[in-house]
Amino acid sequence: MTEISVKTKLWGLIAIMLLLIISVGAVGFITLDRGAATLKEFVDQDEALQNLTSRVHLNIIQLRRFEKDYFLNIGNPEKQQEYLKKYQEIDAALPQLMSNVAILARGDVHLTPDLQAKVAALPALYADYRGGFYDTVRRLKNDPNLTPQQANVLMAKFKADIPILETDMTAVAEAADRMEEQVSAQAVQNAREAMMLITVVVMAALVLAGLLGAALCRSIYRAIFREGVRRMAHRI
Repeated sequence: MTEISVKTKLWGLIAIMLLLIISVGAVGFITLDRGAATLKEFVDQDEALQNLTSRVHLNIIQLRRFEKDYFLNIGNPEKQQEYLKKYQEIDAALPQLMSNVAILARGDVHLTPDLQAKVAALPALYADYRGGFYDTVRRLKNDPNLTPQQANVLMAKFKADIPILETDMTAVAEAADRMEEQVSAQAVQNAREAMMLITVVVMAALVLAGLLGAALCRSIYRAIFREGVRRMAHRI
């Protein structure tokens, strides 16, 4: 019975050690998984929104430049066609980019409802602007005597959408920058807390393992001592 009792205690210690190892591994896995989820959310939402918004903003600036160059070159059809082609190349991709920004903003849990609403309105603002530009281009073709000043007057009501569009995009980009900083700081804080938690769990596991090991050794020594005393008494 003594031998069976020692074996049982040994297997019990092994089982407890395995549980401790599994516990440490589980804590580490959960902590790393949370950190990975935070980083994935950061990359898929905040960083993606910031990058796409900056790209759209840059394209809008380029369109404004080509628009002005087109009107300034009234009377020079070749130059006008050159700038119109550059405008169209950017414009061909911009509606889809605008739609992507709106989709990202709608799914970004860190973006305020007010900013989400502003982003949702960007495609319509841009559609008004580009529609006004192409309408003015058609008028210029029908009336070659229009001056750049007159063309700008025709575009004035459509250009009113551009400052709103640029201001809203800037607000979204700034919000995305702030979110990136907050998420980065939170990721660093989570990593530190994870290290502390894992350290505490490992230390607790080591202390518990040491106590269990000492208790088992004491139990084995006592069992051996009792067995030795029993055998000596039997011989006597």
